[in-house]
Amino acid sequence: MPLTVCASGIALAQKSPRPKGRINAQEILDKHVAATGGLEALRALQTLHAQGGLNIAPFHSTGDFHFYYKAPASDAFQFDIISHGQSSIGHNEGTPFSKHSFQGPTGINGVTLGILEENCLGLIESGFDKRFTRIELVGLSEIAERWAYVLRFTPALGDRQLRYYDSGSFLMLRMDLVQRIRLQKDGPDSAYKVETFYSNYRDSGGINFPRKITANASDGYLVLEIHEVRTNAPVNDSVFRKN
Repeated sequence: MPLTVCASGIALAQKSPRPKGRINAQEILDKHVAATGGLEALRALQTLHAQGGLNIAPFHSTGDFHFYYKAPASDAFQFDIISHGQSSIGHNEGTPFSKHSFQGPTGINGVTLGILEENCLGLIESGFDKRFTRIELVGLSEIAERWAYVLRFTPALGDRQLRYYDSGSFLMLRMDLVQRIRLQKDGPDSAYKVETFYSNYRDSGGINFPRKITANASDGYLVLEIHEVRTNAPVNDSVFRKN
């Protein structure tokens, strides 16, 4: 199904500090890709490895995490949780996989591995038509005293999501996703929203990547403090395999 991007501009209020003028979804995406590093740099990205600490409260370390990406369609988000073991989820050349050691958690405080995987993938995305059938500019929102354009993404499969782009830098400030869980095998899904915030962007081999990601869910929150981001360095294919 072809991607549909809302092409009609919307008139924005002139009152400072709100953005002035007219803009549409495609222009926002183009500026976002440029701010992230540019289309050429994103297309040239063969691998990315982000790693750091996982915290559930200030100065309370819970363990470590790793996010791996390998072009064109392999990725993995991995938890290494103190006293609980390792868990990971992702795609091996587009095929979903997950693996867990004994007591390896699938999420913390209502924020699942799948949510965090999507949070990271969205930071290096440029070919939006590969996953989404429609992208619409739906409004403006204030985030940490910054005005952000709000875009609604409709995927070919799954729930819609909202992404918030800084109206000045066009870097992504926030992503809202729906988490669905099934408490009973044959029972209905239960759903809730997870809000993820990005901050402290730094250049990482030509790609702007945040150094702090905070995800808030119904049961609490968790913080990813990113210590290192490596681009176009070797990544072992074993991280994308179930066994």
